[in-house]
Amino acid sequence: MLFKFLCLNDAASGVPYFAEALVIAAVVAGIGAGGAVRSDPSAPSPVNRPAANSAVAATSQPSSIELLSASGAQSPAPARPVPAARPAPSSFAQFAHDLLTRDTLTGSWWGLRSNLGAHGITPLITLLQAASENFSGGIRTNRIDWRYRLDVSLTMDTKRLFGWKGGTGFVDFMAHGGQNPANDLVGELQAISAIDQNPATRLDQIWYRQNFLDKALWFKLGRIDTTYDFDHIRDAQVFLNGSFGFSPSIFVFPSYPFSAWGGEVLWHPIPEVTLHGGLFDGNTENTLPDVASTNPNALENPFGLFALVEESLNWRIAPHKLSGTLTLGQWYHSGSFQRYSGSSVQGAQGFYGYLDQTLWKFSHPKGHSASRIGAFLQYAWANDQLTEIDQNISGGLRWAGPIPGRADDNTGISATWAHLSPYAQTPYSYELGFEGFYTAQITPWLSIQPDLQYIIHPGGTYQNALVATVQVGLAF
Repeated sequence: MLFKFLCLNDAASGVPYFAEALVIAAVVAGIGAGGAVRSDPSAPSPVNRPAANSAVAATSQPSSIELLSASGAQSPAPARPVPAARPAPSSFAQFAHDLLTRDTLTGSWWGLRSNLGAHGITPLITLLQAASENFSGGIRTNRIDWRYRLDVSLTMDTKRLFGWKGGTGFVDFMAHGGQNPANDLVGELQAISAIDQNPATRLDQIWYRQNFLDKALWFKLGRIDTTYDFDHIRDAQVFLNGSFGFSPSIFVFPSYPFSAWGGEVLWHPIPEVTLHGGLFDGNTENTLPDVASTNPNALENPFGLFALVEESLNWRIAPHKLSGTLTLGQWYHSGSFQRYSGSSVQGAQGFYGYLDQTLWKFSHPKGHSASRIGAFLQYAWANDQLTEIDQNISGGLRWAGPIPGRADDNTGISATWAHLSPYAQTPYSYELGFEGFYTAQITPWLSIQPDLQYIIHPGGTYQNALVATVQVGLAF
């Protein structure tokens, strides 16, 4: 039923549904497509997550001009017999090869994109679409909820633009539409997919980051989605459930869809230690007027400022250099909040901590990673008189490159437990979710992620739910 739904064309929404047709055509034609490896963990493929983080990826890619200049001049080779000419490939075969190996669906824009990149300007358009069906429990069954997130972003490298080393500018315009399974299907507090929100269209991010001391120190100023910088667990990001984007107990986190104006500073006093802090406008609901949106259904605005700090210890275990991170985070919001009892209190606070460790990896002789297994575990706490989820424990296993020759594929299993405040007086005291998925990187610009989640006591109110989701990512 999900497959039939994804193949429909919703003329009213204006959102394309041609990704599945491309996949079927590739399979029928017998054309294999391996994704281009993005080895930097801070720069994931744009089709695997919302495009706001594409700024990091874009600045790390060499331009075509740089690649040509690096090749150097070669001495003429001795004359050799000219081999017999081979038949030229058909135009369709060449087109199919180019289509399935390019980084983005729309290619170089007749050279414009490559020219912009050579001058430090990287445009990117990404689209995430997800369809979910609930098979039992929850609010209702026999219905499919579909939603999308569209990001149009522009990254600027100041060194290529005008010779200013270490600077990056980023702008992202975001549009979201479709249904929200939390309201219509399942009733869970931990979102089935991190893109689940009510429809909205807005300027999501606009910031500038400057590196110092060979990237050992940097600051960032502007309108920021803190998800990409704080409580960012490397091996949790590939899961769909919203609790793996950041802990739901941080209920005032300035994150999608409500980023905030503010600034951050990150410092590595030594390579093994990271100190990271940020200060943001706590009025996340109204810091920037929406271009067009329905009622965002956000928390009542507490106003004030939101501050958070992280301390991280990083290591590599010999002899295979298995990387690991232990992070502790603390946050405080200076606004006025209402307790469940009805009285008000000034300020809200909480903390979190997580461990992320590579358990095993296999690398090619040339050094690039071919397969890797990582594990993570997180705990978070907040005041149970102010928020419904006062504690959260999550953990999981992620296997990158599980199939030989498909280094960009991912699979994993996870669980996330949300303890509900006794003051909320829900029928059940917790919500527990289990998730398993496989992400197939069909081409560098197309990914498909089938996902299955089992939710025990959704929202602390409903019967156990079994939810299947298919998420499709496109980079234009």
